[in-house]
Amino acid sequence: MSLRPPPRMPSPAHSSSALTRRRVMQLGGAAGVMGLLAACGGGGGSSPTTSTPSSVSVPLVPLDDANRATLDGIANSVYTRSGLAGMAAAVWIGDQAWQSTYGVGDLTTQAAYPADGYVRIASITKSFTGTAVLQLVDEGALKLTDVLESFVPGIAYGDTITIAQLLGMKSGIYDFTGNARFLEEFNANPTMVWSPDQTVEIIKANQPAFAPGGQLQYCDSNFFLLGMILEKVGGQTTSEVITERVISRLGLTGTSYPTDAAMPEPHPTAYFPGGDTSDGSKPFDNTANPPRVADEVNPAVSGAAGAMISTLADLRAWGRELAGGSLLKPETQALRLQYTRFPDAQINVGYGLGCEVFNDFVGHNGAIIGYSTVVMSNPKADVTIAAVANESTNFSTPTSDFVYGVIKQLYPDQWK
Repeated sequence: MSLRPPPRMPSPAHSSSALTRRRVMQLGGAAGVMGLLAACGGGGGSSPTTSTPSSVSVPLVPLDDANRATLDGIANSVYTRSGLAGMAAAVWIGDQAWQSTYGVGDLTTQAAYPADGYVRIASITKSFTGTAVLQLVDEGALKLTDVLESFVPGIAYGDTITIAQLLGMKSGIYDFTGNARFLEEFNANPTMVWSPDQTVEIIKANQPAFAPGGQLQYCDSNFFLLGMILEKVGGQTTSEVITERVISRLGLTGTSYPTDAAMPEPHPTAYFPGGDTSDGSKPFDNTANPPRVADEVNPAVSGAAGAMISTLADLRAWGRELAGGSLLKPETQALRLQYTRFPDAQINVGYGLGCEVFNDFVGHNGAIIGYSTVVMSNPKADVTIAAVANESTNFSTPTSDFVYGVIKQLYPDQWK
């Protein structure tokens, strides 16, 4: 459920294995690293670098035959190398579009992967949650300087942890999705009964990673708690707040914050890979280690850190919104995009307020049992890149390899 950046990003066509979600967020903040229950990642470090994306427009990259062939090569390489059951990928540049599917939507029937199928978007949910929180800030119902203790009492440093630090992954709070017992239970039964009190109990029972403010560490607990704050301030459930404030206002007809474990139809069958894939760093081998079907997941477990469902088409609209900010005041959008670089990143990737930023690209990725997803958008180049897949652990985001591969090939200046 977490997100992370990539180390040295080799060309996807030659990389030996997929990046883990946590590794991507840490190394650059974007690649294969923003999934939902993928545990928090990102190291610490004092006085991290803070930057803002540029706003100078650039000529559009043409989606000519050569570039379409390049995109197909990148996507096919990621699909083949990762061992995914199936994947759909798309690139939109101006009014041009490229989209393709790979593999199958069901390993038993061998049905083709449905390009319009619903998927769990895991940690991309964080960017929706962050938007709703920032809307309340715009309206004066919340302040970025408000402290956690006012809403969820009893957490270490809660009297100094601010809303801004929760949004920006700088709270230091213990990451509940990295708890060994929690992971064992969730992996064994994704539909397990869960309540916010259980999440808070895990957080309180473990030492924080660091004192708030001085470091950056990706952590699902931050956004789970922000969901609890949304409910207290908004006077509705998190699902209702995000649906009314974000989903409905943007007309995202394929997007939802579910209240039960079922997936809407149509959707590709979701798979939890077998074998030694607990950290998401190894390719899946569905022949040697048959995966198990994981269509049903209790959204209460991940909450506002990763419960949502969407489609590839809606991810395009959401990526453009994240980068453009029509739902926020201009000054708030600018603040959201000010990002802190991940300390160990070998590329300029970091985390803003509920979003991942890689130079001029803005987005998020997600990983949860059954699905891997990612979207990144660059208004400067009028491009949005997205990919979804129907096999994942809570840590694996091979779809991010596609996005970073496209950026490296079509926008090499972003790697300088």
